[in-house]
Amino acid sequence: MSLPIFAIQSDFLTTLANNHVVVSAATGSGKSTCLPLWARAQGRVLVIEPRRIACTSLAEYLAQQDNTELGDQIGYAIRFEQHFTEHTQVVFATPGVALRWYFENQLSDFDVVMLDEFHERRWDMDLLLALLKVHNQHRLIVTSATLNTKPLIQYLQAATLHSEGKMFLVEERFIANDSRAMPSKYNLSERVREACEQALDNTDGDILVFLPGKAEIQAAAGQLSHLDALVVRLYGGCNPQQQRLALNVQSQQRVILATNVAETSLTIPNVSCVIDSGLERRTHLRGGKTVLNLEAIAKDSAKQRLGRAGRTQSGLCIRLYGEHAPLIDTTPPEIHRENLTELVLAAACSSNGVDSMEFIEPLPQTSKAAAITMLTQINAIDAQQRATALGKQLYPLPIDAQLAYLICAMPSKSLQQAMVDAISVLSVPARVYQLPSSPEQIDALNKRLPNHCDLEFVIALVREQLEDIKVEPDALKEAQQFSDQLRIAFDLPQRKHAASYDRNQLIEAIAKAKPDWLFVKRNNRRGAFGNGKSEVIPAKETRINDNCKAMLVLDTYALAGKGTKQAMTLATLNAPVSLNLVTSLGLGEQQFIDACLVDGRVMAKFSYAYAGLELNEQLVEPAGQLLIDACVALILKGELLAPAGKQITQSLAEHQLYLQAHGSTAESVTTQQYLQTKLQELGLQEQDDIELIEPQDLFYQQLEPWELEPFIEKHPLHVQLNDLLMQVEYSFTAKRIVLNYVSGNRKDAPKKWELPAWPGFKVRYKKASKVVDVK
Repeated sequence: MSLPIFAIQSDFLTTLANNHVVVSAATGSGKSTCLPLWARAQGRVLVIEPRRIACTSLAEYLAQQDNTELGDQIGYAIRFEQHFTEHTQVVFATPGVALRWYFENQLSDFDVVMLDEFHERRWDMDLLLALLKVHNQHRLIVTSATLNTKPLIQYLQAATLHSEGKMFLVEERFIANDSRAMPSKYNLSERVREACEQALDNTDGDILVFLPGKAEIQAAAGQLSHLDALVVRLYGGCNPQQQRLALNVQSQQRVILATNVAETSLTIPNVSCVIDSGLERRTHLRGGKTVLNLEAIAKDSAKQRLGRAGRTQSGLCIRLYGEHAPLIDTTPPEIHRENLTELVLAAACSSNGVDSMEFIEPLPQTSKAAAITMLTQINAIDAQQRATALGKQLYPLPIDAQLAYLICAMPSKSLQQAMVDAISVLSVPARVYQLPSSPEQIDALNKRLPNHCDLEFVIALVREQLEDIKVEPDALKEAQQFSDQLRIAFDLPQRKHAASYDRNQLIEAIAKAKPDWLFVKRNNRRGAFGNGKSEVIPAKETRINDNCKAMLVLDTYALAGKGTKQAMTLATLNAPVSLNLVTSLGLGEQQFIDACLVDGRVMAKFSYAYAGLELNEQLVEPAGQLLIDACVALILKGELLAPAGKQITQSLAEHQLYLQAHGSTAESVTTQQYLQTKLQELGLQEQDDIELIEPQDLFYQQLEPWELEPFIEKHPLHVQLNDLLMQVEYSFTAKRIVLNYVSGNRKDAPKKWELPAWPGFKVRYKKASKVVDVK
């Protein structure tokens, strides 16, 4: 069969001999299958595929076409699995595997490196390209399914080739009540069923349905069981049998329910109809953390999906949203929507640091700075952004750097083993288990693990210590593979010889290493927990019960609302902790509340709070600045060194009134500020120092009495009549005085003859909201 890509074979071979090459070609044109084989003319070829399923299927297909055993001339390498030898000429690998090989030997075993489907703009592909550009020891091939390759060509100073490909006419139909209706998850499986029924009436070929994830695929499959068609599920991590059913023509008409793994990399034969939900699960940043959210696809993805229906014949594309839905133009690159910790650490291990490389577009400064700060804090990189010994130990591990750091932070081998097993579950992208739902099963589990602790639960699950728990076999197997690999890396016993551990010690060790993972219950109706920076709500997939006051949160996911403020972060893998742990680790804020005298000694009362929640109050005997704070409070209440507090307050107010009358712009000082400064000047540090201070030592007197007293006599701060006390407020520039009611039984305003003589001033009396002129 002649593929569209054959049209550029001669030009490709000639160009590759002298230049890097950027090839733009539509999905299905044959670039992923032909270019690697042609490139063998330049030496051994490494093909980097964004997805595992593409790595395995492409290698198996090409080995079959080459009539050789898989791993002989053509092989692959993915996490936990590889089929190739040192003599294999073409090796397909995922970006994670390729990055670790680069860390080991700069990919010196290969002459040509091909980065396939680069338009997906994964962060690891961006990093690999930057590393290979700096290293400049390989011939590079970069492929893209889009025509916008100008930035790539300029970046690599590469030649460019384009294959038009074959595209038959595809009719578009939109199923929505409103032409601007956006893709929606509501009643999705029912709408998919209706679209499939319509498609079966309009096409003899296979039907490819794009759905956002495994859960939606399972729900849709349940709705399609009545159809006279073979229903196939295709997603990352699906079992090999389903992959074979999807990637090979079957005798029965198929309905293939797929995630966007089918959008590019994979060629699915005989598709004549695409049903597009318009949805995908896409990463984005929330609070500096990468979270996965349900999003509407971009226009470039919509175009890719439609193209699947017109490869070999005229086709049909049914959209489950409005024709004029305001989709974004392109899917944002991962570097703009993900935490960059892994990228920065990988760059630190494989180069002179992230700032030593030129990326195809600049990294976001905020995300990059946050990643550098975090990795510096855990001592994974140094001040020059190069990997430390710890960083080089963490990077090759097949898990997130923060999680790898947690294993290193455990103080004993038994806790390291427990941490490894818990992290193994956290590192699997698919859901590994479902908690029991029947009361009998819940009771049985609570008797087995009475602490309502998810952390304890997942460790027992990986160690195969639980029965009657519904698990996803492939996901659990992957978690156990993680555990086995990490145990080897950290020189720990095999899982079957796993050591027992102290749950409280494990929780305390994690909290010490990652204190921001501690959350306390807030006093709100949503039952939310906070850590002072973010808020989470226990998910239904957690064993945490309603009595929990604080918890350690190891994993979360985002649940979108109608607006940004309505979005929620749900905590799924949690461990209950006591509030005392928060206090003992010193994570809260200690705030001075008040002071009192106990047996003649000054005592300070403190509130200890975390994330806005007051945990307890403490009464301590203070020293230093805390002693000064406590003495100030007592002096102001008149309980210490009386009558200093009263004298200072009165004298300060009189001095400030005098300065105001004489047009001074000097900044006013409060009684509290004055006392703070005065006690510091007197050298107050210890309780015994208080006995050396007399009230008169604190009195405030800046002006001479002969100067101040006549002024105050004419301008009193308070006026006391027989049945009325008033506070006097002066405005010397406006020549106005307001008498503010303080206390007394008098109902009427005072008379002018009862008051001091204030020549030239207009006098008003104010009680509550009523203001009258004094006559």
